[in-house]
Amino acid sequence: MARKVRIFVKDSSQHVILKSVNELAIFQDRSDYEAFRAILQECVSSHDLAIHAYILMPHFFEFLATPSHEDALSKFMQSLGRKYVAYFNKKYERSGTIWEGRFKSSLVENAKFIFDIMVYIENIAPKEHVFSSVGKNLYNKKDDIVSFHSLYKKLGFTDEQRVQNYSSFFNAKADDKKAEFIIECLEKQNVTGSLEFIKNLEKIVGITLLLKDRGRPKKEQIIKGKKMYKNLVILDKEKHKELKINPLADLNFAKSVTHIPVLANEVAQVGAVFPVVFTTDENPSLVALVSLGGDSLGIDANGKWVTSYVPSYLRKYPFSLASTKENPNQKVILIDEDSSLFSKSKGKQLFKKDGEKSETLEHAVNFLTSYDTQMSVTQNVVKIISQSGILEDREISVGEGDEKKVLVNGFKVVSREKLNALSDDILADWVRKGIIGMIDAHLKSLENIQSLFNIAHQRQS
Repeated sequence: MARKVRIFVKDSSQHVILKSVNELAIFQDRSDYEAFRAILQECVSSHDLAIHAYILMPHFFEFLATPSHEDALSKFMQSLGRKYVAYFNKKYERSGTIWEGRFKSSLVENAKFIFDIMVYIENIAPKEHVFSSVGKNLYNKKDDIVSFHSLYKKLGFTDEQRVQNYSSFFNAKADDKKAEFIIECLEKQNVTGSLEFIKNLEKIVGITLLLKDRGRPKKEQIIKGKKMYKNLVILDKEKHKELKINPLADLNFAKSVTHIPVLANEVAQVGAVFPVVFTTDENPSLVALVSLGGDSLGIDANGKWVTSYVPSYLRKYPFSLASTKENPNQKVILIDEDSSLFSKSKGKQLFKKDGEKSETLEHAVNFLTSYDTQMSVTQNVVKIISQSGILEDREISVGEGDEKKVLVNGFKVVSREKLNALSDDILADWVRKGIIGMIDAHLKSLENIQSLFNIAHQRQS
């Protein structure tokens, strides 16, 4: 199971909490508070991070900060935690960690929640609690740990105006529902933001960030995405005689596709970057997972595939091949009539003046025919594997327990244990047919589940 994904967005703040292990009192006297604050100030000075609000409590440290780059927060927390553990263990003659585990963090929609979170943090303890930022933000007292947020600075042209306006937030009637929302977002490490903000963020990072309903997903809710073909029609030499096609240079037509059909003979190539799995349909198929719930991670900002090998399924666009109802063995050529690749003014002609196929169209038809043949082979192989009973359900999720969030589900993978339990004659037959080679490539591709998170992490930063 993957760790909870941390989201970084430039100039966006993070609400963070670091708890002690087993509610250990990490501040047992005033000198402990002073020592931690000295280390905190040292770490703030040496790392690219600005703290806007904080509080030190006996069992935890909570704060609001804006990191300047994607590694700033994690490096800051590593340094802070390590230095205070060394101080604490030496003073109290103990060993081992004093922290519950990794810190929890929540990306914040600054425009709507920055002051709510500041007030929430500074209201955890009474106003007279000196080990917090309340003195700086509410009374303008000196505190080198705190850097005013840009929105705080906009509260007035003088320190007095800012304090006065901030006090109106601080002393306002408590909004329990908003406080519960802030707490829940931090505990579950979800984005503290509006639905619109989260939806826009999903488009940027390519990951589903909204919580999904708990419980086992229904079969019809398994891996799905928008189709890349928008308006498939039969290619007609009269209707489309003036139609021209341009080179396949931009793959954004498949930007919303979450999984891509894969041929058996390209599992190794596609699986070098993306996990290749089996669908849970009645008639399973091979697909490459290219999304964690958002847009395709296989297509970059320029509309290019992220590796040199582009899956065949994408390369055959905007053409397709289908059987007629009257005769399943008879094939007709389809085109996505709404594709931006088609034009009447520029590109290569599909038909010659006499109505015969152009060289360009002949090439496309040959590719479609080859693809169709390989797809039939693939379906037969997948059918054999499925009928053997060696497939098992799998999902991609982050978090555990109540914090668990399923990103992708409804797919199957080969069980190595069940594969090894097959009869020797079956395995020998599969080796001769190349099925074992394909299965090995499939199993190796599963290592790239983490690659999905890595690509998403790189893209959002």
